Amino acid sequence: MDETTLTLTFDALKNGRIGVSATYGAFLAEAASHCLHFNDHVDPVSLDVTGDVCIAGSLKWCDVTERGEGTWTDLQEATEYGAYGLAIIVALPLTDTSRVERSAKGTGVDYWVSHDKDPRGIFQRCARLEVSGILKGDRTKIAARLKEKLAQTERSVKTGLPAYVAIVEFGTPEARIVKKNPETRL
Repeated sequence: MDETTLTLTFDALKNGRIGVSATYGAFLAEAASHCLHFNDHVDPVSLDVTGDVCIAGSLKWCDVTERGEGTWTDLQEATEYGAYGLAIIVALPLTDTSRVERSAKGTGVDYWVSHDKDPRGIFQRCARLEVSGILKGDRTKIAARLKEKLAQTERSVKTGLPAYVAIVEFGTPEARIVKKNPETRL
């Protein structure tokens, strides 16, 4: 990865190459694209990646169709699923991992992150990923959501795995990603 810029697409997510099905990946990519379109962004869009690493990003997103707009009328749901899609494609290169697995409810995280080259097989979990989306907000709202989500990861701290919290704000757009080690208590 180039340390000064991050060039992203939803291709791997839509093609099922990162652990979730192609159908689910396309669903997440479409939701994210709808949120970007809703905020009048151009394609590709500049993306601020902030948090533990601050770099400029560029995101090539998906065409938004009239039918897609009818699918994502519930903006809260579009923001939630869109944030998952964007967070995954940003988090994987930043964490030097290549796969995600959806987590069960109650774990305090949305996804498990892993490498696909582990002698024990795929999905040997190496980190946790908690995601939250904001359709349009400011730095204060992002910081408050980050604090809330960092606390939420305490539910799975016994795994001994680090947690990455990603707050995706579609108005700027910005992806703020922060790592919390399991021994760090809030």
